[in-house]
Amino acid sequence: ICPLAPARWPRRNDRLRPRELIRRAKTLAAMFGGAAPSRSPTPRSPPAPTGPWEYGPMRQVPEAHAEPDGIVCALSGFVRSESMDICNDPRFFTGNVLDKRMAAFSGLSVCATLFTGNALSECMGMKKDWDLMTVDGLFQFFGFLLMNVVLFSNMLASYVSVAQTYFTYRLMTAGPTGFEIASSFYLNSNIAFWRHAAVKQMLVSLPVFLLGSAFRIFVRIDQEMPGASTATTTPAAPGPGRDSHLGISRVAMITFVLWFAMAVLLFYVNAKHQAVFKERYALAKDVERPLLSHVKMLSERGHSPEF
Repeated sequence: ICPLAPARWPRRNDRLRPRELIRRAKTLAAMFGGAAPSRSPTPRSPPAPTGPWEYGPMRQVPEAHAEPDGIVCALSGFVRSESMDICNDPRFFTGNVLDKRMAAFSGLSVCATLFTGNALSECMGMKKDWDLMTVDGLFQFFGFLLMNVVLFSNMLASYVSVAQTYFTYRLMTAGPTGFEIASSFYLNSNIAFWRHAAVKQMLVSLPVFLLGSAFRIFVRIDQEMPGASTATTTPAAPGPGRDSHLGISRVAMITFVLWFAMAVLLFYVNAKHQAVFKERYALAKDVERPLLSHVKMLSERGHSPEF
């Protein structure tokens, strides 16, 4: 009996399975002493172009601007020229709880920016020749202090809202574990503290801004009403707020120290946000790399040919 004889002869519409064809081909090869045919066809070279509308092999174009130039290399210590990984994960296009929170938190930056501009214009625009021995001078001084409080509060709120929104979305699109990386950054105690402080200061600055404007409008109305006193102070002798030795106003010195301290605080907040961002990203990538390598190895093993 022939080993290739089937149990019944195939009919016209019957189709043999690929494994059955391979088994019969191996049996024929063993009977006649030949090698079993390979499943992969013999690679053929692409045909040569026969007309002007056909293209030949692709020519490699030299990349003249692939490497950073001299200016980028010189300034690489201040600004990085490498970006984070780009992964087109379909989960990025679906909403999550961080999207909702960032959408609510990003509205804070709009209000904080508007109040920062208004408070800065009020501090720069008001007259500084007040006399602290009069009611108008005291009210001007109190209004100036309250506008500085509004300025500092909203300046901090503006930075925190912009920086945390930027860093959170940047980590969220960093890879397959982007949501977990962004969550670890969002829930960090340092980040949460400055976020809560920014929200609280921005909300408190609203009534403070109104109170400072009340002091300012009182002085404006009192000086511009008909019958107001038009006497001016003569700056011949040093006033109570000016140092007779240095010739510098004490109020100016105090204002400079306060603004300088606020600038130092913003530098510290910026450095803390960047440090937490880099730490979270490096830690998440160290945990993610072995997992992705293992998944890649399993996927390659699943594509191995089997008969």
